[in-house]
Amino acid sequence: MKYKAVTFCILLLLANIYSVQVLAQATEIKGKVINTKGESLPFATISVAQTGITTISKYNGNFSITATHNTKELSITVSHVGKESVTRNISAAQFSALQTFVLKDLNLKLKEVEITGVHKTTASSNSSVIFNREAIEQSQALSIANVLSYLPGQTILKPGVSVQGLQNLTLRSAFDPFSEQSLNNAFGVSFVMDGSVISNDANMQAMNPGRLGLFSANNIQNPENGVIKDRSWRNGSMYNSYRDVISANNGIDMRQIAAENIESIEVISGVASARYGDYTTGIVNINRQAGITPWRINLRSNEGSINAGLNKGLRLPHKWGALNASFDYLHSNDDPRNKLKAYQRVGASLLWSYQSKSKTRFKNTLSLDYNTTLDQTRQDPDLGSDQSSKFSNNRFNISTRSQWTLQKRWINDIQFQAAYSRGRQESYEQRYLNQAAVLGITDALETGTFEGYFVPGYYLSVKHIIGEPVNASARLEANSLFKFSKSGTYRLSIGANYSYSGNKGPGILIDPSRPRFANTGNKNDRPRPFKQTPDINNAGVYIENAISTKIFGKSFNTNLGIRGDIQNNYFSVSPRLSLSYKLLNSLQWNAAYGIATKAPALSQISPGDVYIDIPLVNLYGGSVNQSAYLAYTRVITLSDLDIKPYNSNTFETGLSWDTKKISGSVYYFNRTNNDGFTTTPTLLPLRLPIYNITVVPNSKPVYEPSDDYKTYNVIYNKMSNGVYSRTNGLELSLTIKKIKSIQTSFNFNTAYYVSYNKNMQNIINIPENPQYDQKAVYGVFAGAEYKSTNIKSTITTTTHIPALRMVMIFTGEIFWINSKHNYPSNIYPAGYLDKDAGYFALTPEEARLPQYAHLIKTPEYEATTYLPSIVYPNVQMRVSKEIGDFLRFSFSAYNVFNIRPTVKTISGMAYYNGQPAYGAELVFTIK
Repeated sequence: MKYKAVTFCILLLLANIYSVQVLAQATEIKGKVINTKGESLPFATISVAQTGITTISKYNGNFSITATHNTKELSITVSHVGKESVTRNISAAQFSALQTFVLKDLNLKLKEVEITGVHKTTASSNSSVIFNREAIEQSQALSIANVLSYLPGQTILKPGVSVQGLQNLTLRSAFDPFSEQSLNNAFGVSFVMDGSVISNDANMQAMNPGRLGLFSANNIQNPENGVIKDRSWRNGSMYNSYRDVISANNGIDMRQIAAENIESIEVISGVASARYGDYTTGIVNINRQAGITPWRINLRSNEGSINAGLNKGLRLPHKWGALNASFDYLHSNDDPRNKLKAYQRVGASLLWSYQSKSKTRFKNTLSLDYNTTLDQTRQDPDLGSDQSSKFSNNRFNISTRSQWTLQKRWINDIQFQAAYSRGRQESYEQRYLNQAAVLGITDALETGTFEGYFVPGYYLSVKHIIGEPVNASARLEANSLFKFSKSGTYRLSIGANYSYSGNKGPGILIDPSRPRFANTGNKNDRPRPFKQTPDINNAGVYIENAISTKIFGKSFNTNLGIRGDIQNNYFSVSPRLSLSYKLLNSLQWNAAYGIATKAPALSQISPGDVYIDIPLVNLYGGSVNQSAYLAYTRVITLSDLDIKPYNSNTFETGLSWDTKKISGSVYYFNRTNNDGFTTTPTLLPLRLPIYNITVVPNSKPVYEPSDDYKTYNVIYNKMSNGVYSRTNGLELSLTIKKIKSIQTSFNFNTAYYVSYNKNMQNIINIPENPQYDQKAVYGVFAGAEYKSTNIKSTITTTTHIPALRMVMIFTGEIFWINSKHNYPSNIYPAGYLDKDAGYFALTPEEARLPQYAHLIKTPEYEATTYLPSIVYPNVQMRVSKEIGDFLRFSFSAYNVFNIRPTVKTISGMAYYNGQPAYGAELVFTIK
């Protein structure tokens, strides 16, 4: 199927290029952008939907764009910081006239305001969800996590960032948020800010997954006497684990990205343009604009969270462009009972936008960003174990995006983007442990048998990781406009991209004599410098055709692209095709198919060596001189692993409509993910001699190997590909536009997801008493498989009274179904391992033979669980009121009606929905 799709796309691509008759003759369309007072608006962004070409207005507000001489109509959108965007369809007869765009201030005086995300067709995707500035405002966003919780299928959480812990984004999935599949889903979401990717690939803040598995990132749990008394659930999923803000093998932590200076967010959960690489499940495009804006001060409070923001956009002298500066501070401690986990964030950014006056127009935006957490080492005296923790994350980023508009015969414009970031991440945790009277320790760094030493079993354990991730990326693209057939527009884009990831930090700083987990499964940790880890270099090229024409008098758009990527030395081809056709003036059909790949991260390719320690002599005589500890150490080297990119195949189709009173969309999609990242249990039988020990009074014991041997079955984890998942879904969105008699509009959306998962890696079963005299010693069984179903609806009512400059919003969530169906596991082995761990496959008939009867497992029966078994709602409220043009006051309430269904479990009561939470916001605008 994949190769047929590639062949089809290549042939269609060649056919499109062949059909180009002559180079386009440029028709210049001139316009002007002004405000409601008639004053010029420089640095407004002007974009053309049919071609994807963008420009910005000059100091006098003038702009010009090009179209081919045979273009019949153009759809032009003009946007500016703090202004309402305007979209206008311009026919060919109007091209010669000066187009004047009047942009109004974005406030509650407008007749219509967009409060929720809107489904739109963009140059990036035909199924994007757009959040504009007003929608961001109404979410009272402490970070973009609060904004994106209004996506279809997501759960709205109160605006806090500490108790929920790590906040990453999963798209179009019914899996448990803390499952292996959700880790892969979140890892496959690419965040792009101002055209540059925010990468997590160099993050190595995790203990060795070879010992602890995929979930080896730093987690802190704080149960009381082993029982968690108040367990909250979101959409049927419990979140009682405080996850490190900088954990590896995961997606971007959205708490790090403040929403204060963001103009719009575009979320692509379907098929994206071929321009985008290194993703599998979605793209989050974060757009910031540099422009001339008044002072803006924002103050927010929500129980334990306080947020302050400051923004200003000013005109630079001598026509050097515009400069935007923003500052953000956040302190959050949602649960005063927990002194260990609070979150503080400080961020600052500068955006400089410049446009030349020459005929060959050049524009450039330079971005400087610095973000840091202020978390200090905290200790909770109530725990009685000197438990304390610290998680800090500092990051500096510089990026630039440039565009040269040449209007040459073969090249209309050239775009260039580059970014560099460096950070410092520190994870620290300590606690006193009382494990035994004494512990035998070995700190050998190579394979062999070595004498160790004893330490007291009561000590202060420390887990300390310092990383310095470095990321760099660049993209170069050329766009050409051609005449295609007799009508319409045709844009050809050719580009290339490159990315680099490395980590220069000191690494894992631990003392082997004070282990956090001593000899777990005969495995221990050793210090590890990250700077010795090989770097990652990935590259890709792409070609894309965007065609806009008419068929039977109706608009038809297609975007056909193909990209090739080299990721971890693997080459992959990813075709992308999207179509849209207007069946009626108010009804449009969309369809898309695409393949995407995500490269493995640094911590997955080089997770670190595994140290296996087998005690052979362990005799403590009360003093060092009367004791002996001898251990065999095996070092398993895990560096520069041969891991393939994680890939997805997505098909989606749907209808969207827009009438005077009702608009909406319905989409069906099927997404299949292959080669997801996981850890494979690997058996290593070690046959070691049994030692004879002779106790010598007042002296060190004497030991020597005997003729007898013992087999130690040690299992370690190896990072690999091996997760397969498939999700089918239906997303319905319906908007009833404002009913003037009640000044209220209604929005309804429902997401129905069914996700299937199968771990393609086999499971090794080690019996309690292995029969080493048999050829088949260990059974090997197929991985587990299960299916999850999730149905969730959101209903929003917006009462907007422009005359009063007030809006009241109620958002109701209905959680219909959240279930998990476990398929029965096979009791018969798919193969076996002999005593030396040699693998032999078995057919289903062979597995049932008598000589393999000792390998048969106890059956695990098919079962379906519901979390919960009831349908339950949740309701949020927000009221905003503007006083003149300088002050906006907002009040919000999460779970305003205190709806908290409970379910009794073995360990206590489980609560659905969080406790009611109330917040307020003040926005001052100083003109």
